[in-house]
Order: sequence, then structure tokens, then C-alpha cells
Amino acid sequence: MSVLETPRILFRGQIAWDPIVTNNYESFYNECTSQTVLSPGETVQAFRQAAIQSVKSGNWNPHGTHRSVMFETAVSGVDLGNGVVLDDPFVTAPVAFSGMLVDLEPYGTFTSQLFFDTMNFGIAGGCRIVAPRTSRFTDRYINFSRNLTYKVIAGVASVVWQTSFAKTQGLRIDAHGSTALQALSKALEDDDVLGLTVRWNAYRTLYYNTQDKAALPGLQSQLVERLEGGGFQPNPSRSMLVGVVGLWRRGEPAHEPGDRALLSTEAQTGPVVATAHARLSGSRLTLDLSNSVSETGVDLVKQPLGDLSVVAVDPASGKDLATLGTFDYSQYDRAAYERSSGIVTLPVDPGVASQAAKANLELRQANGTVLLREEALRALPTAPNTYLDEGQSTTVQVQVFDRGAPAPAGVDVTVATLSADGGTVVETSVVQTGEGGLADVNISSTKGGGVVGYMLVPGSNPTIPDGIDPQLTTYMYVRTLPADADIAQLPATWENVYAKVLSNWNAMAPCMDNWLRLDDAEQVRAYGPVLKRLTDPSQFESFRFMPVTRDMTAGERTLLYAFLDGTKALHAMSEAAEPEQKDNVKLSRAMRSH
Repeated sequence: MSVLETPRILFRGQIAWDPIVTNNYESFYNECTSQTVLSPGETVQAFRQAAIQSVKSGNWNPHGTHRSVMFETAVSGVDLGNGVVLDDPFVTAPVAFSGMLVDLEPYGTFTSQLFFDTMNFGIAGGCRIVAPRTSRFTDRYINFSRNLTYKVIAGVASVVWQTSFAKTQGLRIDAHGSTALQALSKALEDDDVLGLTVRWNAYRTLYYNTQDKAALPGLQSQLVERLEGGGFQPNPSRSMLVGVVGLWRRGEPAHEPGDRALLSTEAQTGPVVATAHARLSGSRLTLDLSNSVSETGVDLVKQPLGDLSVVAVDPASGKDLATLGTFDYSQYDRAAYERSSGIVTLPVDPGVASQAAKANLELRQANGTVLLREEALRALPTAPNTYLDEGQSTTVQVQVFDRGAPAPAGVDVTVATLSADGGTVVETSVVQTGEGGLADVNISSTKGGGVVGYMLVPGSNPTIPDGIDPQLTTYMYVRTLPADADIAQLPATWENVYAKVLSNWNAMAPCMDNWLRLDDAEQVRAYGPVLKRLTDPSQFESFRFMPVTRDMTAGERTLLYAFLDGTKALHAMSEAAEPEQKDNVKLSRAMRSH
């Protein structure tokens, strides 16, 4: 399925993360009310100063922009079914991506998203893929044990990012002389192929652009000095990445891997191996280990786990049925990882593959230690992160997969409602799959606003985990923005608009000073049409939507628009009363710097 079949395109490089992280702290932001926490009488400037002072306690980027940009990223290889090759003309083509990193639930890490417009592989006039957004990127399978030698914020972790691009929504492939792109383009003609899936793994995240943890206190102090000195002082973190582009087939999830899931086991006594995904065809087993094998340090040397074998186990008796294949360290070390984007392909005897089709797969070390164990049933949300306005309701479909294929009708799915942090089960309900393994989960908004998690557990009478473990459990989140009807009813004066609407983001997002002074009534009036366009809910998925954090309430928007529309009416009245006279001298001088 998906990127684990061929043809596939491989890429690698780096990405810079530049989010505002002040809203990660309850002392600065209320995720239920969607409000910046301004104490009575506290000014925006005082709030900004407090955010600067919190740098030394972990707030590493008060002046962020939320922009996340790939750099030094390029196509690194192609695989047409006979291994990675480097001589295709598409290899070395640049990869361009700019997105806005936004957490639905900003206090935690389970709901990160990248809002963007287009992803490009290659350049105009050459071999390229142009992929307009169908849906945002979503993070999944956070591995909190990827690099335990760099225990700095998310420096220990890696994460899987995925989205898919529909061929009916502007997806374009200019193959020219690229055999790989020609094969992809040909495959897209199949009615069973919906488009392309892009999956990538971000790892080795560095903060303050240093690998030296001991240098961090000094670098934090330097950042505080720069911030207090004035000007714009963003402080992005940077990750390495490896990725893959492959086919998106009908029935496959768009936002996360739907292949056979080999889950991390608790029995590991050495370095943890994180959850992986696998595809078993007639004569081939393909493993996605891009998020799985940890490193020994920031030098990115892979843990030497020895020879690893994939074994098929009878699900009823627990007895071994067959060994599908074995691979050694040279097939998962750093060089192999970067060459193949963490994908390992093993030849399999067709008879053994047939035997393993309904068996459970395990990844084992030579001494018999089970590192990964397959969980046959997985329930995946079609919409991992959903936003509602208070008073709205929606239905989110959940699709159950049985060893990587859509499950039949009649499979129970327990939906466990969770606290916002994902750590406490509040209540449970059960839905059942229909055709295509799909089940409907009806969601109502939260009164007054708030964040709710939902854990999805398939099967009859399953054991319900205590909460989300991103390596083991599947889940989705819903955020309700409060109605703020009282704000909507306020007189549309500048004082009300600033105090009840714009001051929220003026305090939280100093970066806005570079584009628009949110505390300047004249600037806000002048940019009224632009503000209405950028804050229009119909633009929610776009890169330039405002506010970037997607937390403007309906009441706030109503008051803002009433102010902007009133301004427009005043301008119209003024123009009708005193039509502006053309001044050719003034127009001429305006063409020069003086």
C-alpha cells in the first residue's frame, strides 16, 4: 500500500520550525477560551516582556512566525522496484515546502499540523511534481526515545508527517526524461489510484542551532538580550528529514500510515525501537523504519541492534509459522537510512508470503527479543484534527484496517473520550463499521469552548488504554472555539475591537509588527479588505489564513467585521461628499523616492 509500493521518490534534507511557543504555557494562554491571558490592567507591552523573561525557563521563541520551511532538501533517489537508483534525472531536484506549524491543542504535542498551499519537487521547465494542497500535513507516531542524548525540548523525538494530494485537484507531473516520474504518471491513470501520498520523518531537532547542551544557558541569555534590545528576533529550531512520495490508493488513509502496523513492545530492555509499518506483497516485504531505530547521539550513528528478522506468528496459537527475511546492520545504519529514507525491502518466498498474509508479523533480534509486534486492527480517523464553533456538530468517519486493508462491516470501535491532555478517559461509546470499514462518530461542540481528545480502539471488548500513547494508540482531537456572543454584540468602536479582539494577537505575536500594527487604528482600517479576506473562514486551510493559530471566535470575527464594514461606509460617505481631485504633480512625485 501507499508509499511502500513502487514506484516511489525519495527525498531528504532539513526543515526549520519557527512557531510562537508562548501559547504552549497556561500562564500565557487559555486554550479553552482561546484567549491570551492578560491580567487586569496588564498592557500588551508588559505581556511581551513577561514572555521574553520566560525564555530562560523554556519559552524558546517568543518572536516566532509559525513558518516552517524546508531547506537544503532535494530528491535523493528513486525506486522502481529493483532498489534505490541515483541516475534518474529527477535525482537532486530541489524540494520546496513552506507551511504554518499550528497545534490544535497547544499545551501538548499530539495535534501538530502544517497548513500550506503547494509542495513542489523540482522546478519549472524541468522534471517536477507540483502538488497543490488537498489537506494539511498531520503529525503522528511521535517517538519520544529517538535520540536520548539530546534531551532538549523535542530534541529527543522524531515524528511522522503525512498528507495526500488528489490527482483531481491540480496535481501535475512533468516527467520529461525521468523514468521514475513517467512510471508515477502512468500509475495515476489507474482508477484505483487517487493521487500521491507524501510521508516524511523529522528527527534530530536542534535548538539555538547547537548540538552542545551545555551552551544553552548562555544562548538563552543572549536571546533575552537581543529581544530586549528591540527589533525582530526569531529563533527557529531545525530538524533533519527523510521522506518518500508514492501512490495514494483508494481506501488508504490520507493523513497517516495505514499499512500493517508493527507496534513497539514494552519488553525492550535496550534502545527502544519505535512503531514501524509494513507492506507484504507476493514476493516482497517492505518495512518503513524511518521513525523506528534510534541514534546513539547527535552524530546520527544508528543503534547497532545486530541482525533483525521478520517472523510470521500464528495469531491463535502464538507459534512461529515462518521467517520472512533477515537483514543486517548495513541495511539500517545511517548510510542506508539516508539512502532509502528508512525503507527496507526484503525478498520473500511467495509461499511464505501467502502463509504470512493472515499471520501477525514480529521484528526480532538474533537473541529472540521481540522489538515490534503487529496489531492487526487499527482504527484511523479520516479527520485527525477538527475545529468547531460553539453550537456546531459534525460527524467524523473512522476507518478500520485489518492488516493494512479496509476491514469488513460489523467491527466494533470503542471511542474513548479524553481530557485535553490525552491522559484521562472520561467516557466511552461504541460504533460499528459499515461498508469499507467505515464508522461514523458524531461529535458535538463543547459549551464555552474547549479541547477534547478521542482514542479509537477497534475490536470486541478491547482493553482500553489509560490514555494516548502516540506509539501505540490511534486518536483524533476536536477543538471548540467559544461563541463569544457577548463580544459580537458590543458597539463596533476601535476601543472594543482592540480590547476584545486584536490585543489577543498583538500580545502573543510580536512578529505581526513587521506587517501590520494591530494597535494602530488607521493601519487596521486601511488594511480592512485584506484582513477580511485573510480571516474569512473559507480560507481556513490556506497558508496565509489569519490568525495563524486558527483561534479567532465567531463573536470576535463579527465585531471585527462590523468595525471594518463601518469604516468602509464612512470612507464611502466621505468620497461621495468630497470627490478627490487628481493632482498630476503629486502623482509624478510619488514615483520617486522623495
